[in-house]
Amino acid sequence: MVAGITVGELLERADAAEDLLLLDVRNEDEFAAWRLEARRPIETVHVPYFDFLEDAERSMARIPANREVVVLCAKGGSSEMVAEMLAEAGRRACNVEGGMIAYGNHLESRPVPLPPGARHEIHQVLRRGKGCLSYLVRCGAEAIVVDPCRHAEFYEELARGLGARIVGVLETHVHADHLSGGPRFAAHGRAPVALDVGIELVPAPGHTPDSKLVVVAGTHVLSGDTLFVAGVGRPDLGGEVVPWAKELFRTLRERVALLADDAIVLPAHFASSAEIGADGIVSARLGDLRRTVPELSICDESAFVRAMESSARPAPEAYARIVRVNRGLEDATDDLAAEWELGKNQCAASAHGR
Repeated sequence: MVAGITVGELLERADAAEDLLLLDVRNEDEFAAWRLEARRPIETVHVPYFDFLEDAERSMARIPANREVVVLCAKGGSSEMVAEMLAEAGRRACNVEGGMIAYGNHLESRPVPLPPGARHEIHQVLRRGKGCLSYLVRCGAEAIVVDPCRHAEFYEELARGLGARIVGVLETHVHADHLSGGPRFAAHGRAPVALDVGIELVPAPGHTPDSKLVVVAGTHVLSGDTLFVAGVGRPDLGGEVVPWAKELFRTLRERVALLADDAIVLPAHFASSAEIGADGIVSARLGDLRRTVPELSICDESAFVRAMESSARPAPEAYARIVRVNRGLEDATDDLAAEWELGKNQCAASAHGR
């Protein structure tokens, strides 16, 4: 049997710029829509699985020789067969276990740097394949999670490792791109919302009417989908682009404007691995965003609304169903959830999505 490599192991090696060649054997549409990204460029060759079935020798000739080949597909089955073909031909090859499904579900956490003597800890949880971010905030032996994904056990294990227990969950808004872990925590006896000392909720309607900012210790802003490190959240996902864009403009001009330049913004999404800092954290100083995010420099409401209208685009079909599940209006199996969550999120008001 050919050797396997987990998504976590692959990302760690690719982030370190090891000499790997990624062979993606998915079909053309899947490859064009969603690709595996590392924090450093990873050389990728695309040869569909069915090309190997039709002409294995010719397909292998398209793969550079004398390289360690890591084979990737959607779920890990087709790629395993191709990796075995390569191994039988004398090539160094291994299979990405679980494929792109595993990539989309992969979670890793990093402690956020805080000022000396800070009472709280903030741990950012990156879902690299989706471009999603969530948080665990610890104070002593208690912790809350903010914007958790449906894999609640990851946060439970993280809290245990910190010597804490999760006492509640906060949502910055109703998510459309992924199923929330909030209901799973509630089912285990956690309160839907728990406030800890030093945590402030600031209403921030715009991306959704119920959007809010979570300010921790007055220094760090868990901004949800209101503000990213390279843009702002889409106000058109609910089909109400003009009224929601007006709300978002007021949020940015009246609420975000009151926050200090030194505040550290910790968003709920990111667009690409390029937005992950050298410390492994997606974050930005608010003062820097005021200079670099175009939407923050628009002072006229009408101009802001026009900008939001011009960036509006159809939402993925699954988003409406995900919102219904996150609102408790319907249920979804794990298989259906995995299908809905395929691909990166599209929650930013920009042409390239986020």
